[in-house]
Amino acid sequence: MDSGNIVIGPILKRADCYVFDTRIAGGGVRCGYPYRRIEDAHYARKATINASARGVMICQTLDEFIAKAAAATPARA
Repeated sequence: MDSGNIVIGPILKRADCYVFDTRIAGGGVRCGYPYRRIEDAHYARKATINASARGVMICQTLDEFIAKAAAATPARA
């Protein structure tokens, strides 16, 4: 993964699964894989954080994720 500018969102409950989204510079927001168990989602999120090394913004709330993802998006001229 590119560690230049990554925003990792919180784990959210959707329908019958748990997910977390990521935003990577130049790639936009990517929807996370749906996990049936919250423990699996936590494990995958921690692995993503550890694999990303530096330059990672970790969000605890959806509002924080939206704000940081928007701030990390370069303005179009």
